[in-house]
Amino acid sequence: MPKGPKLSPEARLKAILDATRAGTWEWNLDTGEVVFNDRWARMLGYQPSDLEPMTYELWQSLSHPEDVEEAKARMGAYLKGETSYYDCVVRMRHRQGHWRWIHTRGRRLDDDKLQANWVCGTHLDISEERETQHRLQRLAESLPGVIYTFVMDTDGEFRFTYVSRKSVDFYGIPAEETLTNPSTLFDIIVRDDIQQVLDSTVESAENLTEWRCQYRIDVNGEIRWMEGVAQPEKDELGRIVWHGMAMDITERKQMELELERLSITDELTGLHNRRHMLRTLEEQIARADRYSDVFSLISLDLDHFKQINDSWGHLVGDQVLQRFAGVLRSRVRRTDVVARTGGEEFLVLLPSTDTASAHRVARDLRQATEQEAFDNGEGQSFTVTLSAGVVTWHEGLSSIRGLLSRCDQALYAAKRQGRNRIVVPGPE
Repeated sequence: MPKGPKLSPEARLKAILDATRAGTWEWNLDTGEVVFNDRWARMLGYQPSDLEPMTYELWQSLSHPEDVEEAKARMGAYLKGETSYYDCVVRMRHRQGHWRWIHTRGRRLDDDKLQANWVCGTHLDISEERETQHRLQRLAESLPGVIYTFVMDTDGEFRFTYVSRKSVDFYGIPAEETLTNPSTLFDIIVRDDIQQVLDSTVESAENLTEWRCQYRIDVNGEIRWMEGVAQPEKDELGRIVWHGMAMDITERKQMELELERLSITDELTGLHNRRHMLRTLEEQIARADRYSDVFSLISLDLDHFKQINDSWGHLVGDQVLQRFAGVLRSRVRRTDVVARTGGEEFLVLLPSTDTASAHRVARDLRQATEQEAFDNGEGQSFTVTLSAGVVTWHEGLSSIRGLLSRCDQALYAAKRQGRNRIVVPGPE
């Protein structure tokens, strides 16, 4: 390929400066003389002649007072050899009165032939970039969460390249700290939730699908619910980059949990309701069939409960049910499930419990109930008894319907045999 004439160094430099729209400056450290090009002056709305003679003092008068000291400090650090070049952003007053953001860079001219001590550099007007950054920052601060960019390298290393300033409000960690030490945001995730955060992140990376995860964090002893949402993309280097937002959903989650609790709780006694018991039985049966686990079910019914309501009213009847619920709670394990399934009907699910052990629990509940003193509201006490049927899950049973039916049959047998007793049916 034929070669054309070479550009002179001066022509090449001029072409580069024209392309970058940079202003140039030269500062004589010995005399204070300052030389600048036309673009440097027009950057601030002046003609070059308007700024003559240009001196360091004139430059200082055009610069924002808050930035002058920082510029001096950075120039001093450079001249002492602490940095390899001078680099600073300074606000400078435009002729029309507003401030322009000027990025200035410079280095000392290294030429032994020169008799003077010069520092030369460029000025670039970055006002539009700063304004865009400012608008984006204000937008990030107005959103109801922490905006972030998260990067996972091909070797599995990860980091945050951007975290909005709201991180200190949500996580108690300044944004700057998350950039230098990304583990700080993971360290406060509740231990039970960290695996699902990691698993969902890996799945999102492998499939390039939206990452969405709810998890808890511990901020100085306060547990908060967070929800993270981010969209991944793979860059040209093979890294996965997520752009997303994390929001505090503590109030929403607490409301959801409360609604869930209410949906599975008997309003009068505070025990679980029939809906929750049926769902738990389904899970227990599936576990028993898969792992050959054993469990038992006790069906309880308060004897002659209608007479209590008829004699002393439904208020006393409700109080009896509440007291009886307390007896049940105090006599079962934390792993057991107790539910009120009807007016005076209750079920007790005993995981990992055989027939003999379940019978002992039922007998203990019957005795404790009989020994409890109930108040009729008129200063008189009375006692209550119960009847119960006990059934253990075995190969002859195949469904919840069959289990409940067999348990009810045992309960009805206890009623027929005179009440205040436990019936355990024999093998079919």
